[in-house]
Amino acid sequence: MKKVALMLLGLVLVSGTAFAAGGTTGSGVSVDLSGNYASEPASGFDGTFGPELGVNVDLNRLGLNVGSKTVEVQGRASLSYYNWDQSIFGVELEYRRIPLFVGARVLTAASPQIKLYGQLGLELSFDKVEAFHPVFGKVSESDTNLGLVPGVGILFPISNQLYLGGNLNWHIVSDNYFTLGVTVGFNLP
Repeated sequence: MKKVALMLLGLVLVSGTAFAAGGTTGSGVSVDLSGNYASEPASGFDGTFGPELGVNVDLNRLGLNVGSKTVEVQGRASLSYYNWDQSIFGVELEYRRIPLFVGARVLTAASPQIKLYGQLGLELSFDKVEAFHPVFGKVSESDTNLGLVPGVGILFPISNQLYLGGNLNWHIVSDNYFTLGVTVGFNLP
């Protein structure tokens, strides 16, 4: 639980830094919530659904001269939670994964109503596997893994503050998996 609290604190600090760097035309910060479908990470587990909370920061607002008039570069941090389970011959298995993503996102406008993006970053994954056996009891193992996550997505601005979107990410980490998600986001003033 301490790890999750520290990760959330990190997300808040990242957004706070962006607020301090923001000017009068908006903070350059957006917050989004995604509902993701995650494919099976290991044999025998079915896919599952989980939430993802993300913060995006326009890197130009932080004083980095990146991007152009047609391309925007953002820093991104997100925290997700996935829980897979299965039952085999009376043994209940549970696989929990809490991935922390930190990386960059490159956006371009396909039209005034559509933005496309690609993103790439590192994922620090906090994993726990538990087995519950009716005779032998509970066995659990925790691990922390580092991986790479490329992804693509699409955003539909609804207003200056609100946007909807979708994403597809490949989590190249121990027990690789894919996520496909639907996003609602808010640009902070």
